[in-house]
Amino acid sequence: MALAVASLLNYLVWLGWDRERVVEPDGSLSGPYEPWQVVGLVVCLGILAVLAGRLGLPKIGTIGVAGVMWLCWSIDAALSDDSGLWAVGAVMLLPAVLLGVGLVAFLAAPRRTAGREVRPDE
Repeated sequence: MALAVASLLNYLVWLGWDRERVVEPDGSLSGPYEPWQVVGLVVCLGILAVLAGRLGLPKIGTIGVAGVMWLCWSIDAALSDDSGLWAVGAVMLLPAVLLGVGLVAFLAAPRRTAGREVRPDE
């Protein structure tokens, strides 16, 4: 539960507050996020994934951290997008965030020795 709340706060701190689009010199719109915001979000997602793995919760941590981040982005995008393309972004974001967080969480998980003790030779 704490990892899911941390994922929610991570989204709100980095991306949840920014709604401003930037008009480029050619007249096109970009944004609303700046690259530093996305980098900050991803670094914190990585930290949360490592924490989930080190706590021995790589599966539930992946679902909690990645799922909450994806849900936050999807709701935010759906409420601010008039074109309906947010759904395409949500479909592309879900496997990416699950694989990224999951890979880091499983790599950070402690390895078990299957009940065998390693004893020095006497």
